[in-house]
Formats: sequence, C-alpha cells, structure tokens
Amino acid sequence: MLVLSFVVVSNLVVSVLLLRLDRFVHVDLYGYGLVFSHEWADAYWHSNMMLWAFLWAATALAATSIIPHYLHSREPSRFSKLSGFFLPAVALVFQALSIFFLSQINSIVWNTLYSYGVQYDIDWATTYNPISMPALTLIVIALLALIIPAVRALGIIEIEIVPETE
Repeated sequence: MLVLSFVVVSNLVVSVLLLRLDRFVHVDLYGYGLVFSHEWADAYWHSNMMLWAFLWAATALAATSIIPHYLHSREPSRFSKLSGFFLPAVALVFQALSIFFLSQINSIVWNTLYSYGVQYDIDWATTYNPISMPALTLIVIALLALIIPAVRALGIIEIEIVPETE
C-alpha cells in the first residue's frame, strides 16, 4: 500500500511540474522568438492532453488499487488478488504511455519549435530541463514501482520478514 501511495504522490508532483512546463511553453518561449502556429501547437496540445489523460488515469488506478491490497491483507480472496493485480498492471501501461507523450512534448520543444522562431538560449534551456527531466524521472520511477504491487498480488513474490535469532 505504501508503494501505491508513493505512485499517487509522485504523479501529483509530476502534475505540478507539468503545469509549470505548459506555462513555460505557452508564455516564456515567446520571449525567445517563438511564433504561434497551429502546426506545432496542435501537435503539442494533442500530446499534452494525452499525457494528462494517461497520467491521471494511472494515478486514479493506483489510488483505487490501494483498496484491494488493503482488503487482501485483511482477508485474502480471489477478487482482491485479481483486482490487486489488474489495477496496478493497467496503471503501469498508462504510466508508460505518459512517458511516451512527455517524450513527444520534449521532442516538439527541442526539435520542432526551432522552425517556428525559437532561438536557442542557455537561459530557457536551464529553465526547461530542470522541470522536464525530474517529471520524466518521477514518471519512470512510478512505473517501476507499479511492478511491485502487481507482482505481489499474484503471490509470485512472498516477502516475509524473519526475525534473526541470536
């Protein structure tokens, strides 16, 4: 349950970073020569909306899967075991899709926007990267963390703490 809570909190932190990232693209980059065009904006908006949809779906599924994991710890059942597996497994897929769409946004910013007037400047690069890279890192860590409850729910890994005798 702690791992699932970690995933939820991580994704909430990522959401805050993504809000700042979106503000950077739609406000700050115009100061570095960006000219608005539907050609780049439509691709950016599509990737951004897909990123938000998959990130929030993964967050909701991770939060929801806390319930079957709790129920399974109290009274194991087939339903709690299966839902404890499938909810984090689907959240894992959505988390992976979030990585894909954040990578798409990064590609648009770092490749496409130069064709629309953005001039490379170390100032905007040192603002963008410290927002984008931690967001991407947290999404990847949350993805890896989702493997634990999914596998544990199947009973493949039985973790038991054995007290050491002297």
